[in-house]
Amino acid sequence: MVGLGVLAAACAGAPRPAEVSPPPSRTTVLTAPTAPTTPSPAPGVSWLRLAPQEGLRGATVKLDVACLDELGPVHSPVLDVGALEPDPNGHQPWHMFGTATVRPDAAFGPYPVSVTCGTQQLSATFTVVPHP
Repeated sequence: MVGLGVLAAACAGAPRPAEVSPPPSRTTVLTAPTAPTTPSPAPGVSWLRLAPQEGLRGATVKLDVACLDELGPVHSPVLDVGALEPDPNGHQPWHMFGTATVRPDAAFGPYPVSVTCGTQQLSATFTVVPHP
């Protein structure tokens, strides 16, 4: 009968020593606070794009500028550049759009268009073409 009592205790689900696990340990890791950093732009993140890249006197040119740093004014000897504006919905505030007009007295040929983005100089070329 002693054997039946031990068998009954084993079948009753009494925990065996191997099934008892210790409570999980709790470890707290303390880290020193870090100073906030300014993300540096990845290569290829800043640009100056013109559409079209050539045109007649008086033509309108679209400007597409991306800059994660302080953006300067756009310069060109043959384009009258309007104000650059961000997306009106507030998306990507570093991505600016604008228009320029080719000056009516511009001589034919290629001209530099440039803007500063922080310490970086962004550039493109616009070519004034003669009327066909």
